[in-house]
Amino acid sequence: MPDLITVEKYFFLLVVYSMIGWVYECIVESIRQKKVVNRGFLNGPYIPIYGFGALIDVIFLGWCRDPVWLFILSAFLCCTLEYITSVVMEKLFNARWWDYYDFKFNLNGRICLLGAFAFGTLSLLLVKFIHPFFLGLTDMVNPTLFHIISLGLFIIVTADLIITVAGFSSFDGKLKELSMSINSIKEDLDTKVNSSAAVEKISGAYSKFTKTLNFQQVRLMRSFPKLKSIKYGNITDELKKFIFRNKNK
Repeated sequence: MPDLITVEKYFFLLVVYSMIGWVYECIVESIRQKKVVNRGFLNGPYIPIYGFGALIDVIFLGWCRDPVWLFILSAFLCCTLEYITSVVMEKLFNARWWDYYDFKFNLNGRICLLGAFAFGTLSLLLVKFIHPFFLGLTDMVNPTLFHIISLGLFIIVTADLIITVAGFSSFDGKLKELSMSINSIKEDLDTKVNSSAAVEKISGAYSKFTKTLNFQQVRLMRSFPKLKSIKYGNITDELKKFIFRNKNK
């Protein structure tokens, strides 16, 4: 059974690699969208899926010395993790957080070949250079100080997770209310859904609805431009257009 310092060490590395993943995601998405993008499910500058992917690589593939096999195996493991994460988050929140349908060679929009190539390349750098460096760095830190740092990080990340989930949990219910409101407007106006009065009323419904959204819900829609409710997909798309349009005014 691993001792406390070993558990703390791997947790610390999990956070470090999650931060590196956050930097990578922000750079890639900022280039793609041609604007500064703050990525990530949590509030802090870390994306845990990268941290878990990195630990899976170093724990299960640290033995691999052949760079070709390391590239292939790590790409497979990381894509598997991304696919599973996509499915789990969809089930938990009734929403699709990302998709790769606009990329060639994708699997159900959850993973893609380009992503596999990026994961394989990053994993090579991780196992050969990055992990040995940070592992050596953790060994140099005073054990008592390391306990304090690890505990502090654990409290911060756990609190962040609780705040984020609690803040976003009501989103699906709110979308249901908005959907019912819009359907009611369309029914009242019958065939005049394309009239200026209908457009104005529906726009007003979206405007009123945005004021009920909390910080976490708005932040996550901005962090995940492809976030889409499973049940209320069209409503989600229109809502994001309204929010982003107002933000850019």
